[in-house]
Amino acid sequence: MVNEIEEEAKKIYRNYEIKAIEEYLKNKSFLTKGFINAIRAIVDNSLITSIANTRKARAGSSAQLILIKTLRELGIKCEIARFEVEGYRPDIVVPSNDTFRKDPNNVFVIAVKRTLRERWAEDIDVFKFPNSAFVLIKPDTDFTEDKAKDMVRRGMKKSYIPDKLYDKFKDYLNQLERKYNVTFRQLSLLPDDLNTFLRRISL
Repeated sequence: MVNEIEEEAKKIYRNYEIKAIEEYLKNKSFLTKGFINAIRAIVDNSLITSIANTRKARAGSSAQLILIKTLRELGIKCEIARFEVEGYRPDIVVPSNDTFRKDPNNVFVIAVKRTLRERWAEDIDVFKFPNSAFVLIKPDTDFTEDKAKDMVRRGMKKSYIPDKLYDKFKDYLNQLERKYNVTFRQLSLLPDDLNTFLRRISL
């Protein structure tokens, strides 16, 4: 469900992106300085890079919001993280920022990435917290046995991945778990695990 909503959000955003570019170029008369500058920006790739960076940032934020909305619909208290601890701010806190501010050890913190092409290694710091996980939203083709091993070697301790990926690599992931004392879980199990956590802290 999270993936389907994220794909629909992506389509909507891309449509608005195209309309914005068309409107920008439409407002520039042919061969005016502004139009020439626009063409130059496209040619030297600065405009393309800017659009791509904006798209990635927007997609990442959308994935977080979609996951939060889904978890809330399942009765799980959670919020976008608003506080940093030791220079790191996770994406989502369960149950709340108030609890996070009072005692970071009494919350479950989540780092969310749509794909592994993004800067996933930056979120190794999520494991500064005793109750934490890295969540991959999309069944990314970049997820391979080598990638899973790289993630573990670089510090990933508990990861939730789409069920399709988990089922595909289950045997190898079990080997990594035994060898490195890490955990890989199906993304579909995240709500149950969070509910177990909330019951444990009596919330």
